[in-house]
Amino acid sequence: MSIVENLRHRRIFAAIFLAGIALLCAPLAQASDWQKEVEQRLLKRWQEISGDKADSAISFPGLQANYQLPDCAAGFELALVKPLQAGRNGLELSCSAPYWKQHLALQLHIYKPVAVLRQAVSADQPLTSADISMVRHDIGELTKGYYIRKEDVNEQVSRRSQRAGTVLSPDMLDPPIIISRNERVKIRVNRPGIQIQMNGTALENGRLDERIRVRNEQSQKIVFGRVAGRGLVQVE
Repeated sequence: MSIVENLRHRRIFAAIFLAGIALLCAPLAQASDWQKEVEQRLLKRWQEISGDKADSAISFPGLQANYQLPDCAAGFELALVKPLQAGRNGLELSCSAPYWKQHLALQLHIYKPVAVLRQAVSADQPLTSADISMVRHDIGELTKGYYIRKEDVNEQVSRRSQRAGTVLSPDMLDPPIIISRNERVKIRVNRPGIQIQMNGTALENGRLDERIRVRNEQSQKIVFGRVAGRGLVQVE
């Protein structure tokens, strides 16, 4: 084979190879177009109903990367099975000409900084700001809840031992004890048009807004009251 013929064969092979690559890439580009349109429309809807312009994205779990919708001359319609929420959602895409319907699952990812343990803590340990880092997470995956401010976690007490890197949720923490058993407290009694305050003794530990037993030091009567603050029990 001459050098000229060899070069000609190489050019033909290269052209066939590039054409094959173009065919493989075409479905991906088309699929990406409709997915991008769905993402733009739903993210706009999310901002309208939530007022939240947080870092967000949409994915289609279980969907092949080269999946294409059937042709639709008028453009497809979009409907949600339930109100849009962070996490998994059901989606119906439809077309009137030609008529078709497609049901898909989509994941709405909403990314926010949430409170995460910077270091391991033990059971009954009060947390401080030094124990907490704010780390970006997809809140749609945090089904047990989360905290978006350090101050909401500061001084809370860990219910059990937790590892570093744990995303904190309300079921992991208790409010701090602000009244201790046998502590001298003020008992405040509220009645219509009158407020009385007297000395008392707490008969059990109490957290904010918990009901505890207290003893009136003057009458020695035991009553239930709500912990209203440090050293203060409110009796209605």
